[in-house]
Amino acid sequence: MVINKIRTLLEQDFIKHNLVFLIGSLGIAVFNYLYYPIIGRLVSVSLFGEIQAWISLFMEFGIILTAFGYIITNIVHNHDEKPSKTVLLVELERLALLVSIVVFMLLWASSYYLKSSLQFSSVLPFVALGALILLNVPATFRTYFLQGEKKLKDVSVAGIVFAAGKLAISVVLVLIGFKIFGVVLGYILAQAANLYYVAYKTKGKLPSLRSSIPISLKGLKFQSEREDLKREMLYGLFILTLLAIVTILYTSDAIIVRRYFTVDESGFFSGISSVARIVFFVTASVAGVLIASVKIKSPQKENNKTLGKSLLLVLGIGGLAMIAFSLLPRLSVSILIGHKYADYAYLLPWLSLSMLLSSVNNLLFSYQIALRKYATLFPAIVGILLLGTLIALNHDTLKHIAVDYIICNAVICGITLIQIFRRRVSNV
Repeated sequence: MVINKIRTLLEQDFIKHNLVFLIGSLGIAVFNYLYYPIIGRLVSVSLFGEIQAWISLFMEFGIILTAFGYIITNIVHNHDEKPSKTVLLVELERLALLVSIVVFMLLWASSYYLKSSLQFSSVLPFVALGALILLNVPATFRTYFLQGEKKLKDVSVAGIVFAAGKLAISVVLVLIGFKIFGVVLGYILAQAANLYYVAYKTKGKLPSLRSSIPISLKGLKFQSEREDLKREMLYGLFILTLLAIVTILYTSDAIIVRRYFTVDESGFFSGISSVARIVFFVTASVAGVLIASVKIKSPQKENNKTLGKSLLLVLGIGGLAMIAFSLLPRLSVSILIGHKYADYAYLLPWLSLSMLLSSVNNLLFSYQIALRKYATLFPAIVGILLLGTLIALNHDTLKHIAVDYIICNAVICGITLIQIFRRRVSNV
């Protein structure tokens, strides 16, 4: 009886896709989180804080492309006309390239200011960050195209290629003596390998890299008069805002502490934060499956049922990780990042709770993105304004910073759930 129920459950597409993506994401997570204890043991605490801040910056800027990626998934999942769909995807990729070029130029122009204000040892990481973002454009588009087609095994393999590649290459280069430059180069070479894989997997389904990304800006034809492209750009701004806020909620703490604390203190905080971030990343795959499963044309009841299952998965998986970290903080920190960070393990329960709330917000935002519910901008903007206010007024200790993020996440979560619940009641 129980075996039959389990078999029936596993035969559901939603559960199968979640299992495939979860297994793949766990594989990615293994390499991602081997990265921190290994690199953390190879460099000083202050240099590790610098590396973490650079990675956080990469993730912050990466939300621009992730926003485009969500549009790609939504178009692939909801757009039935293949010729017009392909044209729209190519135009969006070209626009993303132009945006990335602008970001690269801004990073190059502001590199000396960023070096000084964030206490970096060199401007080179900021210039290389721009180059990495440019390389990320075609890789992101092809990855999210595969996700929209529910080729989640291929998406998982691509993620493992990047995660394992950056770990192996960075470790070798750091051991040779390149330090933060080795980390930067490791990311760039791993991204190149990731691009090669996803380009191969989308061959014949999308235009080649050379034909879809023009060499000169004269080749860019955005056809901005078209209503569908205008609509997607508005949608993209909506996604960008939500993803920017989610990314700030789970990555910006490593940057914020560098403004208010010493490089050593920020390094220790970053180490604990990297452990707590496991809570977010082990549940992130659920949001990826959700956004590829919810359809605008589907009945509200069916979409809400999918959301409910997703929430249970996030709270179950993330909650177990948070409880483990809260019960055994020193042991968890010692194993995952090193004994030298153990004195700051008291921060782990607080940061783990913040990451769990961020995971829930990421899921709720993904649901609203899939349904194009623009009203979600309200709790997102309220939350980020609240975070800025809290940090400005309450940053005396590292624990205060962690609590600020918890409060902000909780407020966003509460308002967004009220919005979704009210919509469900109105449709009954």
